Amino acid sequence: MRIISGIYKNHKLVSPNSDVTHPMGERERLAIFNMIGDCNGKTVLDLFAGTGALGIEALSRGAAKATFVEMNPKALLCLKDNLSDIDGARIIKLDAYKYDETVSYDIIFVDPPYDKFDKEAVNFQRFLSESGVMVLSSPEPIGPNSRKYAGCYITLIRKNK
Repeated sequence: MRIISGIYKNHKLVSPNSDVTHPMGERERLAIFNMIGDCNGKTVLDLFAGTGALGIEALSRGAAKATFVEMNPKALLCLKDNLSDIDGARIIKLDAYKYDETVSYDIIFVDPPYDKFDKEAVNFQRFLSESGVMVLSSPEPIGPNSRKYAGCYITLIRKNK
C-alpha cells in the first residue's frame, strides 16, 4: 500500500499483519479525495486511523496538520512507522469513540473497524469546522448519499448542509 498523490506520492505504508485494520484501497482513497477536493492548508482528524493512509494522503495533498486517533497496539506501531518522516502529524492513543476535544477540523475521516461500527459515528461531525466535510466509511449505507466502493460505503457529511 502506498500514498497515491502529492508530496509523499509512492510513500510506502506498512500495515499490521493481522485483521486489526481494513486498510482502504487506492481506488477508494482516490474516489474520496476526488469528492472532497482541495486539502491545502486544511486541518484533518483521522479517527480509527489504522495505518494512517487517509490522513497521510491529506497531508501529502497539502493539509496543514493532521491528528490521528488509534488505540490498537499493532496498528499504533505501524502508524508511528508510517508517520516517522511525515510533517504535521500528531498521534493520540485512544478509543476514537471516546475522543472529545474542543478543536474543530476541516476534514474528518471516520473509518472504524466494521465489527465495531456504530451508526452514532455520524456524531463525529460535531468536530467539523463551519465549512468542513466528514468522510464516513461504513459496512452499510448511512443515507441516500452513501456510495458503494469495493466492500464499503462512503458517505460525505458537510456541516454547512
